[in-house]
Amino acid sequence: MRIGLDARLAFYDRTGIGQYTRALLTYLPTVSTDQDLYFLFCDRQPFVNPWSDPRLNIVPIPRKQRILWTNFSLPPFLKAKQIDLYHGVCNFELPVRKVCPYVVTIHDLIPLFFPKLVPKKHLLLFHILMRWVARIADKIITDSNSSKKDILDRLGVPEEKIQVIYLAHHPVYRPIPDRNKIESILAKYRLNGKYLLFTGVLEPKKNLLRLIEAFYLLKTQINPHKDLKLVLVGGTGWGYTGAGENLPRLIEQRELKEEVIFTGYVPDEDLPYLYNGAELFVFPSLYEGFGLPVLEAMACGTPVVTSKVSSLPEIVGEAGKLINPYDPRSIAEGISEVLTNQTLRQSMIEKGLQRAHLFSWQRTAAETLAVYRSVTKG
Repeated sequence: MRIGLDARLAFYDRTGIGQYTRALLTYLPTVSTDQDLYFLFCDRQPFVNPWSDPRLNIVPIPRKQRILWTNFSLPPFLKAKQIDLYHGVCNFELPVRKVCPYVVTIHDLIPLFFPKLVPKKHLLLFHILMRWVARIADKIITDSNSSKKDILDRLGVPEEKIQVIYLAHHPVYRPIPDRNKIESILAKYRLNGKYLLFTGVLEPKKNLLRLIEAFYLLKTQINPHKDLKLVLVGGTGWGYTGAGENLPRLIEQRELKEEVIFTGYVPDEDLPYLYNGAELFVFPSLYEGFGLPVLEAMACGTPVVTSKVSSLPEIVGEAGKLINPYDPRSIAEGISEVLTNQTLRQSMIEKGLQRAHLFSWQRTAAETLAVYRSVTKG
């Protein structure tokens, strides 16, 4: 079988979809036969190819505009390479013209539920293309049952067309017993003492304004934790300093400049140490198709406080403390309970580790390959 994949985000992008693409390209060959060939279509020649498997073939198609690349540049190459199936890994990005069987991964429907939380250009393209892509795809993969329900409710496709395949965490996310090594990594980011951790793109849907308000309540009203810091790991995304999402201004107003630490982008090899060093991981997102950071935190043995909305309860199961993301007091009280109740904290650590073991990228890859074979009958 000759399988084409959208690999544009595989080499450079640090977001969840980039991680998803890299994981597929790493693990699909481990579950495939020697006759399965993969063609990695990109919009530029990558500087580094992390994969040595000869079945993975990089095909650069230079063009910057994403929609033009997908709809005009890509289709002739699908024909020229005699692709049996093409997998679009990023929501609505499939060619509108059918040139071979298509599989698409729809991670979430954020623009339909929270139109104010995405750029207007993205919102317009989503509305124009999403329903069409859902219709022409032979099979839709999605990351959770929560997202499957959203797709059924909003896009009107037959249920049998949708396959839920969970994501997973990289093996580097694990408990690290070497406290000296943890502290040496934390020192790079000038972290000492107790801290709460958030990781992810700093953007409106991550609900960071309410997290700051919750942290303020935690420091001043709810069983005050005077020495506690809040560490925000991640690059800035759309809306970070726009109207209604100016984090630095709110932090200054609440006099938290010394207590809230921005690390910016952190290399993948450092992240497990930041998870291991944290008192707990807090993720009050308003909507997630999966929520990979909560799984990474559980795999590191870090207690998780997260939202009781979208896919997040499905992913953490009984291992996490669920809060109302729209209520800063609920967020603060959830954090305080985990910090002060050692019995609860230890139970969450143990349940989180058990829960994380249920997810693996090899299983994700095997289930994805089964979808390919069901579409091509190959």
